[in-house]
Amino acid sequence: MKIAYLSCSRFYGGVEKIVVDTLNELSKSNDVALIVPKNCEFLDRLDKNVRVFEYQSYDKRYNIFLYIELYKFLRLNQFEILHAHGAKAAQIGFVLEKILNLKLVATKHNNRKGKIFNRVKNVIAVSKQVASTINQPSRVLYFGISPKIITPILSDIFTITAVGRLDKIKGFDILISEAAKLNFPFKLQIIGDGRERQNLENLIKKLKLKDRVFLLGFQDDIPQLLANSHLQVISSHKEGLPITLMEGIFYSPIVISTLAGGGIGEILDKRFIYHHENLALKIEEIYENRVKFSKLFKTTNAKFKQILTFQNYILELRKYYKGLM
Repeated sequence: MKIAYLSCSRFYGGVEKIVVDTLNELSKSNDVALIVPKNCEFLDRLDKNVRVFEYQSYDKRYNIFLYIELYKFLRLNQFEILHAHGAKAAQIGFVLEKILNLKLVATKHNNRKGKIFNRVKNVIAVSKQVASTINQPSRVLYFGISPKIITPILSDIFTITAVGRLDKIKGFDILISEAAKLNFPFKLQIIGDGRERQNLENLIKKLKLKDRVFLLGFQDDIPQLLANSHLQVISSHKEGLPITLMEGIFYSPIVISTLAGGGIGEILDKRFIYHHENLALKIEEIYENRVKFSKLFKTTNAKFKQILTFQNYILELRKYYKGLM
């Protein structure tokens, strides 16, 4: 099969990891390409077998020059499937499908607005909850990871870890504010970078947490950092089914999360779900009963270690593509 992926993002995050990891795997047996805006920052993560096309035009819905660019590339290379990730890419792909002889697939990664997914014929949702926001049948495909064998190295200080881009939607400001209420020694480390970094640094300084809260930026050893933590916290306002939760299932002794309106509740037992206003109390409860919660977390999530694997995801995705052809 000849498959092109369309992403309108320049920056690397959870969705982009799915795109990159999937293309790298598909490139082993298929002719694949990634279409992205110019000056994309994550192209170095792609395998050499993945072709890259950086469009130069603004990716506005009605920009005729954008469509001319993409039409020429897709037609010249005779791609059979165009897989769009996100609402903007789906809108662009929806137009291209009408003028090209290819099949459009669109993945909806969250439960935010995206009316275009009600019009695209072939839609993949990252969770059942996200699928429920689409007014037509869609295919639910959980992403997965390729787990590594990690030996935990736990500190004597209770270590809390959060992972994600530094964006308001991730709720890291709330996490930091709630951490200031904790009445025991702890270290909070936040992995990721983004436009909210300065605001979060100011908040850390304001709350006098410079010796307790650390913004680590991007890290390549996330599995080890999670394994070395006592607790992983997902503090997002909105999510689909975050990769950091999947990583936590395999590596973290305990993960707690907001419901975040996505598929988190399909994975985590309700005893590991909290509301933002109760976060400090939840962390203190786990701190005081960490052995009990660690055993409970391991028991309730054992089955997902069989489900949330990258191998399963690729197998089901290949079947889905073949069904379209």
